Amino acid sequence: MTKFIIQKNFKKLPILRSPILIEGLPGMGQVAKIAVDFLIDTLKPTLLYKIHSYDFWHSVYFNESGLLELPAVCIYYKKGKKQDILLLAGDDQPNTPRASYEFAEKIIDFVQELGCQEIITLGGLGLPAEVKNPKVFGAVTSKNVIKKYAKLGGVNFKLNNKIEAIVGASGLLLGLAQLRGIRGIALLAETYGHPTHLGFMEAKELLIQLQKIIGVSLNLKDLDKESEEYKKEQMQSNDNSGQEIGKLQKLKTQFQENKTDSRYIG
Repeated sequence: MTKFIIQKNFKKLPILRSPILIEGLPGMGQVAKIAVDFLIDTLKPTLLYKIHSYDFWHSVYFNESGLLELPAVCIYYKKGKKQDILLLAGDDQPNTPRASYEFAEKIIDFVQELGCQEIITLGGLGLPAEVKNPKVFGAVTSKNVIKKYAKLGGVNFKLNNKIEAIVGASGLLLGLAQLRGIRGIALLAETYGHPTHLGFMEAKELLIQLQKIIGVSLNLKDLDKESEEYKKEQMQSNDNSGQEIGKLQKLKTQFQENKTDSRYIG
């Protein structure tokens, strides 16, 4: 059985109005993590739970203050005009199938206690080449969910011929929640499936859809700035090593030539 260390940041659970959970943990292109981290930076939500696990990666990270911390996954909440929002973000996901199931059940326990009846998970749809105009696809747990989200536009629900499975929390949260009567949708943005790629542009496409769903206005130019800053940092780090650029280009070429199907979610 997976061991979790739960830190609570409240004395009494808040009373929320039909909260909707949005998950954005590390995965393909870090698309989901970039999107939800941006929501957290923008909305300034309140921390509820901080979760550590023996099945997270065996390391510690430097925080923004330069201090060491264990990997953690956090649940936040933000009061909305018509509906409240729960955000699931963090450094890691469990690294074994059993732990992934137990982790997803734990998260559902927490959000169900808060009255959550709908979950949106985010992810990247890995492709073997860079994507200039990424599409957003939707995978749902019921036809009623399609009716709701199809009205918003911008989400393609013809996904069954592109992938066979959604791996990790972005899939298990929906599957296990469905058993409890909680509806859900996965929003998946096309992204380059290379391990060094960070999908800022793809995360932006997810945020365009999310702001329509949760009724908030986001200054997505800030995300464009983050993307440009990251590109500059990458260029500066490679300025002194032309060989490293050559190696990266070689890796990209090898990846594109690889016949292994990379169309999966993580």
